[in-house]
Amino acid sequence: MSNQIRLLAENISCQHCAMTIQRELEAVEGARVLSVDVPGKTVTLEYDSEAALAQAEQLLDEIGYPAKRIS
Repeated sequence: MSNQIRLLAENISCQHCAMTIQRELEAVEGARVLSVDVPGKTVTLEYDSEAALAQAEQLLDEIGYPAKRIS
């Protein structure tokens, strides 16, 4: 069963940021980017496990887009 979450990543500033996030998160098994909202600075993810979500959050931090869970 997959879950969905929105993450606030305040460093998102342009479409290039969105493309970078989508490309990098493709490497996280069990997580899939549903959308990146540039004006809202949010990433919506679908994930299979807490481990996959944690890995996605860690990767976002490593690539310069630290994120907070908002829903």
